[in-house]
Parts: sequence; C-alpha cells; structure tokens
Amino acid sequence: MRNRIIVALFCILSSQSFSQGNILVGTTTVEVDTIMSGLDIPWEIIYGPDGHIWTTERKGIVSRIDPIAKTKTVILDIVSLVYQNSESGLLGMALHPDFATTPEVFLAYTYGSFSNIKEKVVKYTYNGTALVNEIILIDNIIGNTTHNGSRISILPDNTLLFSTGDAQNQAFPQDLNELNGKVLRINLNGTIPADNPLAGNPIYTFGHRNIQGILQHPNGKIYVSEHGATTDDEFQILEASRNYGWPNVEGFCDPGGEQTFCDANNVMEPLVAWTPTIAPSDMVYYENPIFPEFDGRVLMSVLKDKRIIAMQMSVDGTAVVAEDHYLINQFGRLRDICVGPNQEIYLATNGASWTNTSPNTHRIIVLRAIDFSGLSPVTEGFVHVYPNPIQESFTLEVSPQYLGASLSILDLFGKTVFESTVSHQNMVVDALDLAKGMYILKISNDTQELLKRIVVN
Repeated sequence: MRNRIIVALFCILSSQSFSQGNILVGTTTVEVDTIMSGLDIPWEIIYGPDGHIWTTERKGIVSRIDPIAKTKTVILDIVSLVYQNSESGLLGMALHPDFATTPEVFLAYTYGSFSNIKEKVVKYTYNGTALVNEIILIDNIIGNTTHNGSRISILPDNTLLFSTGDAQNQAFPQDLNELNGKVLRINLNGTIPADNPLAGNPIYTFGHRNIQGILQHPNGKIYVSEHGATTDDEFQILEASRNYGWPNVEGFCDPGGEQTFCDANNVMEPLVAWTPTIAPSDMVYYENPIFPEFDGRVLMSVLKDKRIIAMQMSVDGTAVVAEDHYLINQFGRLRDICVGPNQEIYLATNGASWTNTSPNTHRIIVLRAIDFSGLSPVTEGFVHVYPNPIQESFTLEVSPQYLGASLSILDLFGKTVFESTVSHQNMVVDALDLAKGMYILKISNDTQELLKRIVVN
C-alpha cells in the first residue's frame, strides 16, 4: 500500500480574519485563522469534494464557504420552512459519498409551530449553483425546542444513520413504537433496509437521550457522543439493535436498579462517561504526524466545556486508553469539527454560552499545524510549487527520488485535467488550459503519493 504524504498548504490571510496568529497545542505550534464570521449558529460543517466548507446555519441556510477567498455563497434558503427556536432549526447535513456523480445533499430540520414541532430528513440535488428538488425521506418525527439529535452519517453500504433526541419526553427512548430517542437507519431513497433489526422499521438502536456526534472510524466501528442530563455525557460504540439505557440508566450500569435493568435489556454501556457534563458534539478521526497531540486520535468538539478532547483508542477499538483536553476556553463553544485535505482542522464556534446569539461569536476557524523542519513527515524529499496561486505557468521543484514519477492535476471532483511525467528536478508546467479555480496536484511512483492543493487565478 502506498504511503500518503500530505504537503501542507498555508492559505492566504486577508483583512477578514477576526483571529489569527500562532498558538501552542501541547508542544505543537499551530496557526489559527478565521475563515468566516457573522454566521447564524453554524451547526454542521463538511469539507466538500469541491474544496469548499459546506455549512448549515440553524435559522435555515446552507452555504458553501471558500476557505481561501473567505467568501460565502448561499445555496439554500429555507428559513420560511424551518421552525427555529432555542436548539431547534436546520441542523445535520451529509453529502452523498459519490458526490461527483450523485450530487445529493441530505438535511435534517425541524418544522411546524411551537405547539406542534416536527422533524424530518430530506434530500436535495446540487445543480452547481443551488440545492433544488427537496425529497422527503422521513418526517413526522416528534420534535422539541431541544433534544432533537439530528446528526446524519452515510455508511459504506449507502444507508443513512440519523440520530433523534427524546424531544424532552423520557417515555419515548424505550418505546419501539416511537422514533424518538433512537438512531434510525434508512436507504438513501427513504425506504427501510431489509436487514434492519426490526423488519419494516427504521429503528437501528434505542434508549438514547440526545446524540449529536456520529463517527465512522477507520477501525470499522461506529462511535457516537451523547448528551446526558445533569450527569454522564457519553462516548459509545454503536451496535445494531442495542439498548443504550436512557432514561433508566445514566452512564455505566450502577449496582442496584440500573444493573438489573441492564441485565434484563441488553444495555450497551459507554466507553467513557463524563460527570459533570461537558456537552459533547461531533467527532472526527485525525491523522497527522506533525501534530502528535492529535495524531491517530478521535477528536471531539465540546460545547459546555469549550474544548477539544483527543481520545486514543485501543488496538481493537473497544476502549479509550488515553484522553487529553486542548483549546480549553480559547474559542468558545465548539459545535462541529471537520478536516481538510492538508490535515487542517476546521471548527464551528457557537459563542460563549448557548444563549449567546451575537453573530460575531459564531464563526468558522481553521487550525494548521506548522512543520518547522520544512520536511515531509514521512520522507526527506521535497516538492515545491511556485508561484501558487498560479497565473499562466508554474515551476515544479522536486527532490531526485521523484524523477520519473507520474504527474497529474485533478479538479476537485477527482477528474484528471492534466497528465505528464516529472522529467526534471526543476521544471516549468504550462497552466494556460486550466480554468480559474482550485486543483489537486498529484505526484506518484511505486512507493509514494503526494498531494498538494494549487490555485489557478
């Protein structure tokens, strides 16, 4: 298997930056920059295959944000359809795994009125400029101003997982006739998978209070983060058909009534439970050798305690063997997290408290670990491209081991738009035929593949 070497790209700073500079995360120097501020509570952020940050804003807006130009383009405005009050509104989002050929976007939002809040999952098609043609996949889920869950994750088998909260009704999570307090699994057209735990039923797991993070780990396991009440926020492995205990069990199965319920109901205990509560949100798996504090760990964004928790999993993925806390109170409440192609980390911030609605405190920031050695973390070879951004041509400078390697340029949908061979250590590449935009430069030989983001102006 080829080793993949990510060559860091440092984005151009602009006057739009609210907060920029270097900080220390452990012993790693990290550059911090603001990509976009003035947002209306960004809830989901995804680094899309088009090189943009896709984000939902809770009032009912979906946008694409260019992380280099720091510009925002609204591609869906459903403010008139969304019911937004307190923690309800337009929440989770996922892009189709094969977005280049199937440009579908999945959204979850609450609708209705204060006395009759409902929740639904829908699908839109991206036509290159806007999201169009809403298709309802599942609706009439009971909602509330809080406890709506709403995280979406698409599995490798092209089924969709969706977390629902208990909607402030503790009778729902243990009731298999209700969809609340569950993780639901449906096909991407809204039908029910034939291999779901209950025939003809979207329920995948139950006994949940309010899951707001779903992570598909490279180890093959699915992890979720869940809000407790006054105790026991949880980090859990998600397994089909399992009962997660709420409201009869909080955190681990304590001796007495909880243990009795756990034994009788096949309750799945968490890997970690936090008391006092921390309000865990979304998660990513992160790999970056020049960022050892985060490398090979699950990174969880946290709201109430305003931090990133980095968790090292055991080899078999069934235990947390190390847990460290970073960025404590540095950027406010951290709602969501995603990772870019150069292992830069994007965070959606939601102010100092859940009642803070000032748009200046709701922003997307980026963290970039700085490699002071100037060398690749895996090899002492080098690849330089200059100028970048590119006008009519660029110079490619490489170390000798890449002579003869394949050279290609791909657009952000993965289509190859240029092919050649690295013929000299210092060679000029013509870019006249490339339209303005962002591309991925790829150099590969039998043992390595290097990716670098380039921009054509």
